[in-house]
Amino acid sequence: MAASLVPVLLFAILQVGFAAREQRRELENRALTRADKLILAADAEAVRYGTLLDALATSQGLRSRNWEALARRFGEFQALNPDLRGLTISDGSDSVVATIGLPIVQATVVVDGEPTSRPVFAGYVRTGNCLCLMFERAGQANNGQRLKVILLTDSEPFVRLLPPTSEYPVVALAGPRARFIARNVGTAERFGSLSSVYLQRAVMSGKDGGIYRGRTLEGFENYSAFARSERTGWTAHVALGSDYIDNPSRRFLGSLIMAAMLSLLLAALLIAFAIRQMREARQLAERMQQTQKMEALGQLTGGLAHDFNNLLTPVIGVLDQLTRRDALDDRGKRLAAGALTSAQRAAKLTQQLLAFSRRQRLTVGPIDVPALLSGVTQLVERTVSTRHRFRVEADSDAQCVRSDLTQLELALLNLAINARDALPDGGEILLRVTREKAGEGNERVRFAMVDGGTGMDEQTRRRALEPFFTTKPTGRGTGLGLAQVFGVVEQSGGTVEIESAPGEGTTVSLLLPECSEEETRSARADAALPAAASAHSLRLLVVDDEDEVRATIAQMLSEAGHKVSSASNGRSALASIGSEQFDLVVTDYLMPEMSGTELIAAAREKKPRQAFLVVSGFADSEELAQRCPDAALVAKPFTAAELLVAVERAVQR
Repeated sequence: MAASLVPVLLFAILQVGFAAREQRRELENRALTRADKLILAADAEAVRYGTLLDALATSQGLRSRNWEALARRFGEFQALNPDLRGLTISDGSDSVVATIGLPIVQATVVVDGEPTSRPVFAGYVRTGNCLCLMFERAGQANNGQRLKVILLTDSEPFVRLLPPTSEYPVVALAGPRARFIARNVGTAERFGSLSSVYLQRAVMSGKDGGIYRGRTLEGFENYSAFARSERTGWTAHVALGSDYIDNPSRRFLGSLIMAAMLSLLLAALLIAFAIRQMREARQLAERMQQTQKMEALGQLTGGLAHDFNNLLTPVIGVLDQLTRRDALDDRGKRLAAGALTSAQRAAKLTQQLLAFSRRQRLTVGPIDVPALLSGVTQLVERTVSTRHRFRVEADSDAQCVRSDLTQLELALLNLAINARDALPDGGEILLRVTREKAGEGNERVRFAMVDGGTGMDEQTRRRALEPFFTTKPTGRGTGLGLAQVFGVVEQSGGTVEIESAPGEGTTVSLLLPECSEEETRSARADAALPAAASAHSLRLLVVDDEDEVRATIAQMLSEAGHKVSSASNGRSALASIGSEQFDLVVTDYLMPEMSGTELIAAAREKKPRQAFLVVSGFADSEELAQRCPDAALVAKPFTAAELLVAVERAVQR
């Protein structure tokens, strides 16, 4: 009978031990989850400040060194974001040229080197009654002067993210150099100061997260869970009292000592435990694999878009030539035109993929409004349901605006989709386009998307343009749509206005600057896309590592009467440029061994006045704009007419 009690006793002992271990794991996991949520919330705040700083650093007021206009823009942002406290502009020698709001005093700087075009956390400032954080970004005036833009923000929003001391005794956010950003104990005294050596070791370890044992600055013995942000390098630390973890640990060890006396019977249970651990490890590996897939998705879409552009270039080029062949009968021309339309839709899809992978740079230029509205109407009518009716009202004198054509189309489509979602039972969506004055000699065009749907309350309306803010259910919205709309309009020199009330519908207006008369004529010419761009023969060199793309471009140019030579790589092209005289070199942007910009830089050493036209499957032309500002650019894919227009303009630059 006693022997029969051994398994029961062993089971009871092990249950006590494993329950204590699971209790410890639960406490650790709960603290790690709290740290993860805290660092994600801090990231969202940092992204908000970065977005606002980007808008200020690229605003017209800063580029034109109009500090009064910049102050007005800052005031508009501050009205929506009261935690913005000041803006400081300095030149290349770090001399302050403008201060808006609170000045910078008693600063602790934690960033090295020159500012970049991306917002970064720069340090801590105690000024007035504000415990402020500094975010900095490089800017540039229209005259080419490099500027440093520093945004001061109140640290109070980060303090509000921390849980109360009744839940966890000490919780803190630390910057990349282990200085406190926010703390739920002694916030004012600890702000910007160095943390304990234990917290510093965790920060300097380079780990993404985990549990460490230590002692707070107040002498409190604890275990702490921490999580690190990949975006900012900040860390969140959630302290647990030692007793929370040590007591379950002691009970677990005691149970193991008792179980050791019954080791023969323990073997079976250990096997079961090992199986459970293997299952957990497999599940963890699957989660990590899914995370890696999501990280690789952005890179994959960018690469796919580039390859599709290379594939579509010869397809669109050949179909464009077929539609203009007199030898082709009417049925053949209709088939070729239909195929060309489908290929051009595929090209628009690649532009959206490039925008998703963040490889597309905004290209602001004149846009013909009637042609834009025609294209947007087709896009919207293919997107909204038959229960919705899309209508356009446009002033006849609204002819041309300055923006990026593709991104403006997507912005208006985004607004139309939002209007559709606000009308679940169907209804009319109206796009009203009007021309209005914004000051002496400063006209603009208003694109107002109007719906009679559910509307927004005041709090939602004020936050509608914030990144990652959405009222849609999980899985149906990213919160990036209106933020992207705002980014497009802001970079185009315009602004966004929202009028809404619950049950009374919503009107979202995009106000964009109107073109000059010369730009209006240029936009109409671009919309017409003349078939022949040059009346004289040019000596051209085509450089592309893709044989089909290179052959298609050469054929388009040859049929237009130009004399064309070809090269399959940058080194062969460089040799040809050195030995022959070309009116224009048409080169691919991304090539192995020597890229298009490297070819341009090397060729300009021999022939400084050599003209270049860069063709690229990527829309990101930052390197081209920095290294070769006077080289023209045309994005793949393109028709023969578009290529010939680009060639003519490149020769005339």
